Order: sequence, then structure tokens, then C-alpha cells
Amino acid sequence: MIRSLPPIRLEGLSNRELVDYFTNTWELYELLFSSVRSDDSLLVNPDPLRHPLIFYLGHTAVFYLNKLKIAGVIDRGFDDHFEKLFEMGVDPERPEDLPSFPWPTVESVREYRRRVYDFLVEHLSSVDVPERVTPGDDEMWALLMGLEHDRIHFETSSVLIRQYPAAALARPEGWEYAPAAVAAETNGSPIPVGPGRVRLGKPPDVPTFGWDNEYGERTVEVTPFAAMPHLVTNAEFGEFIGDGGYAERALWSEEGWSWKKRSAATHPRFWVPVDGGYHYRAMFDEIDLPAAWPVEVNAHEAHAYCRWRGPKWRLPTEAEFARMTADAPLADGDPVFADCYNLNLAFGSPSPVGLFANGATGRGFHDAYGNVWQWLSDDFTPLPGFETHYLYRDFSEPFFDEQHSMLLGGSWASTGTSASRFYRLWFRRDFYQHAGFRLATDLDG
Repeated sequence: MIRSLPPIRLEGLSNRELVDYFTNTWELYELLFSSVRSDDSLLVNPDPLRHPLIFYLGHTAVFYLNKLKIAGVIDRGFDDHFEKLFEMGVDPERPEDLPSFPWPTVESVREYRRRVYDFLVEHLSSVDVPERVTPGDDEMWALLMGLEHDRIHFETSSVLIRQYPAAALARPEGWEYAPAAVAAETNGSPIPVGPGRVRLGKPPDVPTFGWDNEYGERTVEVTPFAAMPHLVTNAEFGEFIGDGGYAERALWSEEGWSWKKRSAATHPRFWVPVDGGYHYRAMFDEIDLPAAWPVEVNAHEAHAYCRWRGPKWRLPTEAEFARMTADAPLADGDPVFADCYNLNLAFGSPSPVGLFANGATGRGFHDAYGNVWQWLSDDFTPLPGFETHYLYRDFSEPFFDEQHSMLLGGSWASTGTSASRFYRLWFRRDFYQHAGFRLATDLDG
């Protein structure tokens, strides 16, 4: 399995580092898509709320050129039709809202990618790199934006590929899953966290690339709360299923129950019913259900489980997450540079909760970062001082609403600045990501 390089720094950046980070980014994406056995599969929607995979094969390549055009670096790209067709992703509320297009041949998209790759290797080798790159450096920011956008789609495309039938895929050589035959941890007692003030937002002097929604600042006085030391495991979620949780209307919000009926869901998407029990769909294979791995669910399922556990339980807030992770181990101020989390493709799957014991916080929270994303109770909102960047005005702002919930912490598949502690993720509550959750509760002051 190709090793994922950590994010590049904005200070003292060399052309050689740029090229190395780009080729690593590109090779990871190619490795992921090499798992699809047939080109015909790339023309099929693996998820009813997303385009066929051919779109994502073309999308990351055209993104670089489209951003360089906006920045005034180039006048035109290589194919006007491709650069329009593959420009914008989708976020439909329902499958019937998904637009349909006549797609080009897979080989023509691969040829386009080859041309973009050759152009970018040459361009990155000679581009004038300032001593410190800032969001005001249009050309460099466009290039870094393309690199980190590529890595975002490595992760989101992995979720889509994971929804293909396993027979349609071949696990790439060297792709390693975490240990699965491990006894599940007992979550134990909730860990109390006293009151405290947190500052949300990425300081502008942090020398790594940041997206527009990361910048700004919000100070929050967090009241006392408690949270479980571990993420909810497959074993624990199995008790919810066994107790009829998917059939109990009182456990679900109106929106969640509507999704459950529409989807006919009776278990998490990556569980496979087999002979009265369940197998587990890993990235490329169907394996025995790993009881100790964190369960992966959408936000509706996470909220329903909280209600099933009792009226006091809920998901943490963004500010509470910041309190829980305040004393998490870091390297150079960020977990993405540390080696004590299941981040940055340490494994090609989730891992048993608590496996990375040296990544536990001082209070005893395990998997503070990595393993799977953690659903929060917050809707996706801008931080005070938020400003869109003109190179990508639609990255965040269209999703500041009550339809998109926040996630933090990163997953095993998060690489680059997506694995940073400052990265703020959001999805519709019915959408699947490599995402789980942990339980939280209020405490008296």
C-alpha cells in the first residue's frame, strides 16, 4: 500500500516537495480506482445520492485546471466539455433529484487525466514558490487547493467504492486491514469534563493549507458534561438492533423515521445479513463482523441509538469535542503529523477502539482523532469572521443550514489536511461516510 505523505507546510516549501506531494496524492487516487475490476462499473451509481464513479475520476483532474483558470494562471484547459461536465459535484436531498448526463468513455477520461498529470508535474517543478504561501497567493493557493481537494475525494470515493458488490472489486496489493478478531472493549463509565473555555477556528498563522470554513473564531464557554471513553462499537450497536431499535418509532426523529421508511433500513449500510447474523463489508471484501471496530452509521442512526440508551444521552457538540481533545497527543500541533492515531492510512480500515492506546487523551478518551469520523449534534455553521475564498465560493457557504450535520476527528482514510484537527466536515444526516459516534451527556454545574 502506498504510504500517504503528511501535509506540506506553507513555509520554506520547495518545488521538489510540491511535486512529491502531488505525485503521492495522484498515486493514492489511482490505487483506489484500480480496485474496480471493470470499466463498466465506473458508469454505475454505487450510491443513489451520488454520480457514477466516472464523474469522480474526472472531477479531481479538471478541478486543478479550473482553479488555475479562475486564478488567471492559464487561459484555458485541455477540454472545455470535460471541464464543464466534471466541474460540480452534487448534494441531492433525494435520489430522484440527482441529475443524469451522457458520460464519455472511461478511456477518454483516463487520457485526460494523463494530460493533466504531465502538465502539473512540469508546472509544479517550475512554479515560483514564495517563502510563505498565503491565501492571497492566487496561483499557489489554487494548486494547494487542488491537492487537498484531491485528497478529500480519495476518502469520499472510497466510501462509494465500498458500496459496490465485493465481486466487482479487487483489493490492491498491500492494502492492509486492521486486526478484526479482537474482543470488544467495554465502554465503561462516562468521563466527566469540567467547565472551560474553548476557541474554535484555525489561527491564520498555522503553516498548513486551510479551507474557508476553518478560519474565523468562536469562543465558547462549555458547561460540565461527560462522554464515553470509546466510540460505540459494532458489538454495542448490535444490541440496539437486537432490541428492535430500527422498528421503534419513538427513537427516531421525524426526519430520521422518514429516511428509515424510505430506505427500508434495518441495519447499518456496511453490515451484510447472513444466516440470522451479520458479516461486515470492509473496503473490498466481506469479512466476519469485527465486534471491536467502531460502528459506521449515518447521523439518524446515531441519534436513534442515543435515545435508545436513555433520555440523558446525546451526541457531543463541536465545542465539547474541542474540550475532550484539548490534551490529545499532537506532533507539531496537529494529529496529522503524529503516529498514534488511525489516520493517514495507518490501516486500510477502521481499527478496534482503543487499539492506538498511546493516542488516548489525558482524561482517557480513546480515538480522539482518526479511526472513524464522529457525528456531532451541531448543524454546519460558519465561524464568526468567515469569508469565502474567491477560488471556491461554493465550498462551504451553500451548506450552512439545518440539513447538514457536522463531523470532526477524521477517519482512517483521511489524509492531508483532511486529517488535521482544524478540518470541519459536514454531510446530510442520511449520508454515509466512514463515520461513527460516541455518547455524551450533560452534568450539573
